[in-house]
Amino acid sequence: MNSFYGFIKETRMGFRPVQAGIMRRFLREEGAWGSHLNNSRDYILKVVKELKPKSVRILGSGWLLDIPIQEMLELCDEIVLDDIVHPAQIENKYSKFKKVRFEFADITNGVVDLCYKQKKNSFIFDTFLDQLNKIDPKLYSEDLIISGNILSQSSVMLTDYLARSVKINGQQITIISEIIQQKHLESLPLDRSVLISDIEEEFYDEDDRFIGSKPTVYIDLPKGKNQHEWLWSFDTKMVYKDDCKTKLKVLALTL
Repeated sequence: MNSFYGFIKETRMGFRPVQAGIMRRFLREEGAWGSHLNNSRDYILKVVKELKPKSVRILGSGWLLDIPIQEMLELCDEIVLDDIVHPAQIENKYSKFKKVRFEFADITNGVVDLCYKQKKNSFIFDTFLDQLNKIDPKLYSEDLIISGNILSQSSVMLTDYLARSVKINGQQITIISEIIQQKHLESLPLDRSVLISDIEEEFYDEDDRFIGSKPTVYIDLPKGKNQHEWLWSFDTKMVYKDDCKTKLKVLALTL
C-alpha cells in the first residue's frame, strides 16, 4: 500500500479523482464505450494467444475495463498489474489470485515526483526540461508488456497539474508532453509489447456532424505490426466538453 504522503500526492495531482471519474463516465455513457472496450480486449487477447507469454505486465491497469483479464488468467502464469493507484474494488477482487501481482508504481519512472516538487515562485522551464530529460525510461522484464489506453494520459495528468501549480503555457505543455510520451514509448520493449492509445480527439455537434479535432499524442509512433484503428465514443453526453460530443481516434499496434 502507498504511504500517506503518496496518498496526498496522488490526490492533489488528480490520479485518484481521475480514476474515480473514469468509472463515473463509463457508467454515465450507458454502453457507449462497449465497442472500444471490446476492440481493445480482442486485440490484446489475439496477441496473447499468438505470443503465448508466461508473464505479462499491464501498465496503468486501473479498472481493467479494456483488459481481457479472465482469459489471460487462464493463458498466463503471472500477471503484473502496474499503476500508481489501484481501485480498491480491483484489489479486493484479484488479490486472491496467485497469478496476479499488484505494483504501486509511477510508470514514468520519477516524472510524477519531479512535477509534484515544482513550486511557482522557483519554477524555471529550461531547468525543469533538463531534469525531465535526465530521467530514464522504465525497463521491464516480462514476456509481454501492455500499454493500454495510457500513453496520452501519461503526460496529460502531469501537464494539467503543472498548468495549475506553476502556470505553464500551451507551447510548454506540448514540449513536456512530447518528452514524457517518448519516454513511455521507449520503455516498451520491441517484439514483446502492445500499444493501444487514443491519438486524437474529434468533436461532433448534436447531429453528429464533425466540427474539429486536436491531437492527444505529440510524437511519431512506429508503424509496428497488426495496426488497427477505431473511434471511441468517449463522451456522448457533452459533459467532457459542454458544447459537443467527443470521440477519440484509437490506434492499436504490436511493437
